[in-house]
Amino acid sequence: MPEPKTFTETFRVFDFECDINRKLLPGGALRITQQISTDHCDCLGLTADFYRANHAVFLLAKLACEFTRVPLIGETLTLVTLPETAKRAVYKRVTRILDEEGREIGLVDSRWVLVDTDTHRILRRPPEAFAALPFDEEVPFALNMEIPKPESTEPAGTARADYTLCDTNRHLNNTHYADVACNALPLEELERRAVRRIALNYHSEVPAGESFELERGRLDENTWYVAGQRGGKRCFEAKLTLE
Repeated sequence: MPEPKTFTETFRVFDFECDINRKLLPGGALRITQQISTDHCDCLGLTADFYRANHAVFLLAKLACEFTRVPLIGETLTLVTLPETAKRAVYKRVTRILDEEGREIGLVDSRWVLVDTDTHRILRRPPEAFAALPFDEEVPFALNMEIPKPESTEPAGTARADYTLCDTNRHLNNTHYADVACNALPLEELERRAVRRIALNYHSEVPAGESFELERGRLDENTWYVAGQRGGKRCFEAKLTLE
């Protein structure tokens, strides 16, 4: 029997993943999305031991997360994740977010690359063990991931890959870049409006304990640009749209 090409799980929106207005934080949405993606891969046999044996791992290159309605504390969400086979070395994975009535209220579109853990190079031709993955040929959902630069930016403080923000790779976890980007915005704006949409481009990993500088700039009345830089090199760029 062929493995399922989609995977479904339910998650409760916990208090600790919400903002001061009881709405789900972008980082919280990305963490449950990351969890269902990991659970799906585990079910397919793509475990930590599998990656080690094949000297390859998936790294996140960019993503976008968009809500038509930002979920509230206590809601139960159903997530459906759909992975796509590689196109020019890029693997697409889309996760639909449904409310308790089964209505789609959010979408996360992520793009991954397979990297050789010995050479740290992108694998244009995946190892044989990855070639037969039961991923779909085409996933019809997609989000715009463009992040334009504003005319000007201003310093927005510093951040660090602290112990509680890092994962087993000893780098700042992908989902915490969303937290860093939110924290770079003026508090008075976030006190009255939630982040409805975020796009993130990951340029270079931040190792545990390392600090990086932040800058921000307005793109329009509702949209902000945030970027991080370490040692003169971009770490990430983000585009955040408020309700």
